[in-house]
Amino acid sequence: MSSGFFKANFIQNTLVGILRAYLKLALKTTRWQFEIDAEAYPLLTCKDGEPALVVLWHEYLTLGPRLWWWGLSENPDLKFYVLISRNREGRLISKLINPWRIWTVQGSSNKNRQDKGGAAAFRELLNHTKAGHVIAITPDGPRGPRHQCHEGVLKLALLSKRKIVPMGAYCRSVRLNTWDKLLIPLPFGKGKILCGKPIMVTRENYDTVATEMTSILNDITSKAQK
Repeated sequence: MSSGFFKANFIQNTLVGILRAYLKLALKTTRWQFEIDAEAYPLLTCKDGEPALVVLWHEYLTLGPRLWWWGLSENPDLKFYVLISRNREGRLISKLINPWRIWTVQGSSNKNRQDKGGAAAFRELLNHTKAGHVIAITPDGPRGPRHQCHEGVLKLALLSKRKIVPMGAYCRSVRLNTWDKLLIPLPFGKGKILCGKPIMVTRENYDTVATEMTSILNDITSKAQK
């Protein structure tokens, strides 16, 4: 039993290492064009001590590290945290990106009264953003519906008084047959990363932002593909 466990763990770590090496190759060899809103720049780099709450659709999660590396090149002391689900997929993502100094917070909203760590994850994210760390959230994750924004990021923005920075990204790629149509980047292509005008969420504009957030993300995602 012990031998089987270590063998399975070795195989998993080997596969994760291969995936990490491939993803790094694809992202590093892609010729990226960055379009960062002037107001978003200091939030993404914490130049003034205020971090961003980055939001992007779940299908582009694989392109996120390229933005993180850009941020680290601007500010080597930057810290990134990504919200992921508390399941096997989430653990795999953690193993994949943690060596790149991209840290993870595991948890998702409750479904069918089953505790998936959503409340604890929210508190942890709140602490991280108050400490001045950049947070990334896929508001249609972890299981969709695809391109439907859940309100967790809006509540986090409201309580933390941090601004949301919508992100769009695209590059030469293939898509998996998953619920989110996850994008897998291909090496030696061209890509674009857009970060739009920051959005401050208040009690007065909360309902308006909640209504418009999906269209804002769809718009910036569409622009990244042009």
